[in-house]
Amino acid sequence: MSTTTKKASTKGIRYTDAQKKEVVDFATTYNASNGRGGQSKAAEKFGISQLTVATWLKSSGAPKAVKATKTPKAAKAAKAPKAAKAAKAVKAGQSKLGSRYSDEQKKELTDFVASYNEANGRGGSSQAAKKFGVSPLTVVAWLKVAGVSGSSNKVAKKSSKVSVGKKAAKATKVAKKVNGTSSNDVSAKLTSLLSLSSQIDKAEAELADLKAKFSSLRASL
Repeated sequence: MSTTTKKASTKGIRYTDAQKKEVVDFATTYNASNGRGGQSKAAEKFGISQLTVATWLKSSGAPKAVKATKTPKAAKAAKAPKAAKAAKAVKAGQSKLGSRYSDEQKKELTDFVASYNEANGRGGSSQAAKKFGVSPLTVVAWLKVAGVSGSSNKVAKKSSKVSVGKKAAKATKVAKKVNGTSSNDVSAKLTSLLSLSSQIDKAEAELADLKAKFSSLRASL
Protein backbone atom coordinates (compact mmCIF):
# COMPACT_ATOMS: atom_id res chain seq x y z
CA MET A 1 0.00 0.00 0.00
CA SER A 2 1.58 3.24 -1.10
CA THR A 3 1.90 6.23 1.17
CA THR A 4 0.40 8.31 -1.62
CA THR A 5 -2.97 6.67 -1.07
CA LYS A 6 -5.68 9.32 -1.10
CA LYS A 7 -7.33 10.07 2.19
CA ALA A 8 -10.76 10.05 0.62
CA SER A 9 -12.14 6.55 0.69
CA THR A 10 -15.30 5.04 -0.68
CA LYS A 11 -17.65 3.36 1.72
CA GLY A 12 -17.40 -0.39 1.59
CA ILE A 13 -13.79 -0.55 0.32
CA ARG A 14 -12.19 -3.87 0.97
CA TYR A 15 -8.60 -3.83 2.26
CA THR A 16 -6.18 -6.64 1.76
CA ASP A 17 -4.32 -8.27 4.59
CA ALA A 18 -1.16 -6.61 3.33
CA GLN A 19 -2.79 -3.17 3.51
CA LYS A 20 -4.10 -3.85 6.98
CA LYS A 21 -0.65 -5.04 8.06
CA GLU A 22 0.92 -1.87 6.70
CA VAL A 23 -1.48 0.25 8.75
CA VAL A 24 -0.95 -1.86 11.87
CA ASP A 25 2.85 -1.81 11.49
CA PHE A 26 2.82 1.96 11.08
CA ALA A 27 0.68 2.49 14.17
CA THR A 28 2.76 0.03 16.21
CA THR A 29 6.04 1.60 15.16
CA TYR A 30 4.74 5.09 15.94
CA ASN A 31 3.56 4.02 19.38
CA ALA A 32 6.87 2.31 20.07
CA SER A 33 8.70 5.56 19.32
CA ASN A 34 6.27 8.04 20.86
CA GLY A 35 4.37 6.04 23.41
CA ARG A 36 0.96 6.75 21.91
CA GLY A 37 -0.82 8.51 19.01
CA GLY A 38 -0.12 5.85 16.38
CA GLN A 39 -3.81 5.12 15.90
CA SER A 40 -4.76 8.69 15.02
CA LYS A 41 -1.63 9.20 12.89
CA ALA A 42 -2.34 6.01 10.92
CA ALA A 43 -5.95 7.08 10.36
CA GLU A 44 -4.73 10.44 9.09
CA LYS A 45 -1.99 8.95 6.89
CA PHE A 46 -4.01 6.19 5.26
CA GLY A 47 -7.35 7.99 5.11
CA ILE A 48 -9.33 5.59 7.25
CA SER A 49 -11.24 5.99 10.49
CA GLN A 50 -9.59 5.62 13.85
CA LEU A 51 -12.20 3.01 14.76
CA THR A 52 -11.07 0.90 11.79
CA VAL A 53 -7.44 1.25 12.79
CA ALA A 54 -8.33 0.24 16.34
CA THR A 55 -10.16 -2.82 15.06
CA TRP A 56 -7.21 -3.91 12.94
CA LEU A 57 -4.79 -3.37 15.81
CA LYS A 58 -6.96 -5.51 18.07
CA SER A 59 -7.31 -8.25 15.46
CA SER A 60 -3.55 -8.34 14.83
CA GLY A 61 -2.78 -8.61 18.53
CA ALA A 62 -0.53 -5.54 18.37
CA PRO A 63 0.41 -4.13 21.77
CA LYS A 64 -1.72 -1.27 22.99
CA ALA A 65 -0.33 2.20 23.08
CA VAL A 66 1.44 3.00 26.31
CA LYS A 67 -0.33 5.73 28.24
CA ALA A 68 1.90 8.64 28.92
CA THR A 69 2.74 8.68 32.54
CA LYS A 70 1.67 11.82 34.24
CA THR A 71 4.41 13.97 35.54
CA PRO A 72 4.11 13.76 39.28
CA LYS A 73 3.17 17.02 40.84
CA ALA A 74 5.76 18.68 42.91
CA ALA A 75 5.41 17.46 46.42
CA LYS A 76 4.01 20.03 48.73
CA ALA A 77 6.51 21.47 51.07
CA ALA A 78 6.15 19.67 54.33
CA LYS A 79 4.98 21.82 57.13
CA ALA A 80 7.69 22.61 59.55
CA PRO A 81 7.18 20.61 62.74
CA LYS A 82 6.16 22.47 65.82
CA ALA A 83 9.54 21.81 67.36
CA ALA A 84 11.26 23.55 64.43
CA LYS A 85 8.96 26.54 64.73
CA ALA A 86 9.64 26.79 68.43
CA ALA A 87 13.37 26.68 67.71
CA LYS A 88 13.24 29.76 65.47
CA ALA A 89 14.88 32.80 66.93
CA VAL A 90 12.37 35.36 68.19
CA LYS A 91 12.87 38.83 69.52
CA ALA A 92 13.23 39.19 73.23
CA GLY A 93 9.88 39.47 74.88
CA GLN A 94 7.86 38.09 71.97
CA SER A 95 5.64 35.13 72.77
CA LYS A 96 2.59 33.32 71.47
CA LEU A 97 -0.73 32.57 73.12
CA GLY A 98 -0.51 29.49 75.25
CA SER A 99 3.25 29.68 75.81
CA ARG A 100 4.57 28.36 79.09
CA TYR A 101 6.85 30.62 81.07
CA SER A 102 9.39 29.51 83.59
CA ASP A 103 9.68 31.00 87.06
CA GLU A 104 12.90 32.73 85.94
CA GLN A 105 11.07 34.45 83.09
CA LYS A 106 8.26 35.58 85.39
CA LYS A 107 10.77 36.91 87.90
CA GLU A 108 12.59 38.78 85.15
CA LEU A 109 9.34 40.49 84.20
CA THR A 110 8.32 41.37 87.75
CA ASP A 111 11.82 42.70 88.49
CA PHE A 112 11.59 44.87 85.38
CA VAL A 113 8.25 46.30 86.54
CA ALA A 114 9.60 47.03 90.03
CA SER A 115 12.71 48.74 88.64
CA TYR A 116 10.74 50.78 86.12
CA ASN A 117 8.21 51.95 88.70
CA GLU A 118 11.00 52.82 91.15
CA ALA A 119 12.59 55.05 88.54
CA ASN A 120 9.45 56.49 86.94
CA GLY A 121 6.76 56.15 89.59
CA ARG A 122 4.39 54.09 87.45
CA GLY A 123 3.89 52.58 83.98
CA GLY A 124 6.00 49.47 84.56
CA SER A 125 3.14 47.07 83.83
CA SER A 126 2.39 48.47 80.37
CA GLN A 127 6.07 48.68 79.48
CA ALA A 128 6.62 45.08 80.58
CA ALA A 129 3.67 43.93 78.45
CA LYS A 130 5.26 45.52 75.38
CA LYS A 131 8.78 44.36 76.14
CA PHE A 132 7.97 40.73 76.95
CA GLY A 133 5.02 40.33 74.56
CA VAL A 134 2.45 39.31 77.17
CA SER A 135 -0.96 40.75 77.94
CA PRO A 136 -1.33 43.45 80.62
CA LEU A 137 -3.71 41.09 82.46
CA THR A 138 -0.97 38.45 82.63
CA VAL A 139 1.50 41.03 83.95
CA VAL A 140 -0.94 42.06 86.70
CA ALA A 141 -1.48 38.41 87.66
CA TRP A 142 2.26 37.74 87.91
CA LEU A 143 2.80 40.90 89.94
CA LYS A 144 0.06 39.86 92.34
CA VAL A 145 1.60 36.40 92.81
CA ALA A 146 5.05 37.92 93.30
CA GLY A 147 3.70 40.49 95.74
CA VAL A 148 4.96 43.40 93.64
CA SER A 149 2.93 46.60 93.56
CA GLY A 150 1.83 48.05 90.23
CA SER A 151 3.22 51.44 91.27
CA SER A 152 6.12 52.57 93.39
CA ASN A 153 5.96 53.56 97.06
CA LYS A 154 7.00 57.01 95.99
CA VAL A 155 3.70 57.49 94.21
CA ALA A 156 1.73 56.22 97.22
CA LYS A 157 3.65 58.49 99.60
CA LYS A 158 3.21 61.44 97.29
CA SER A 159 -0.53 60.80 97.07
CA SER A 160 -0.73 60.52 100.85
CA LYS A 161 1.19 63.75 101.28
CA VAL A 162 -1.11 65.55 98.87
CA SER A 163 -4.20 64.28 100.72
CA VAL A 164 -2.82 65.32 104.10
CA GLY A 165 -1.75 68.65 102.69
CA LYS A 166 -5.23 69.34 101.37
CA LYS A 167 -6.81 68.53 104.72
CA ALA A 168 -4.30 70.71 106.56
CA ALA A 169 -4.93 73.61 104.20
CA LYS A 170 -8.68 73.32 104.72
CA ALA A 171 -8.30 73.28 108.50
CA THR A 172 -6.02 76.31 108.38
CA LYS A 173 -8.54 78.15 106.23
CA VAL A 174 -11.34 77.48 108.74
CA ALA A 175 -9.12 78.53 111.67
CA LYS A 176 -8.23 81.75 109.94
CA LYS A 177 -11.89 82.46 109.31
CA VAL A 178 -12.75 81.94 112.99
CA ASN A 179 -9.79 83.84 114.26
CA GLY A 180 -10.53 86.67 111.88
CA THR A 181 -13.84 87.41 113.64
CA SER A 182 -13.38 90.55 115.83
CA SER A 183 -14.50 90.78 119.47
CA ASN A 184 -16.75 93.72 118.53
CA ASP A 185 -18.74 91.48 116.20
CA VAL A 186 -19.23 88.93 118.98
CA SER A 187 -20.42 91.59 121.40
CA ALA A 188 -22.91 92.98 118.88
CA LYS A 189 -24.31 89.54 118.22
CA LEU A 190 -24.76 88.86 121.96
CA THR A 191 -26.62 92.13 122.38
CA SER A 192 -28.96 91.23 119.53
CA LEU A 193 -29.62 87.82 121.08
CA LEU A 194 -30.56 89.40 124.45
CA SER A 195 -32.89 91.88 122.75
CA LEU A 196 -34.62 89.13 120.82
CA SER A 197 -35.02 87.06 123.96
CA SER A 198 -36.70 90.00 125.75
CA GLN A 199 -39.10 90.52 122.85
CA ILE A 200 -39.99 86.85 122.86
CA ASP A 201 -40.77 86.92 126.57
CA LYS A 202 -43.01 89.99 126.13
CA ALA A 203 -44.80 88.42 123.20
CA GLU A 204 -45.39 85.21 125.14
CA ALA A 205 -46.87 87.21 128.08
CA GLU A 206 -49.23 89.07 125.75
CA LEU A 207 -50.23 85.79 124.11
CA ALA A 208 -51.03 84.25 127.51
CA ASP A 209 -53.18 87.28 128.41
CA LEU A 210 -55.08 87.02 125.13
CA LYS A 211 -55.69 83.31 125.65
CA ALA A 212 -57.12 84.01 129.16
CA LYS A 213 -59.52 86.63 127.82
CA PHE A 214 -60.61 84.29 125.04
CA SER A 215 -61.30 81.47 127.46
CA SER A 216 -63.34 83.79 129.76
CA LEU A 217 -65.56 85.06 126.98
CA ARG A 218 -66.15 81.55 125.60
CA ALA A 219 -67.18 80.34 129.12
CA SER A 220 -69.78 83.12 129.49
CA LEU A 221 -71.67 82.01 126.40
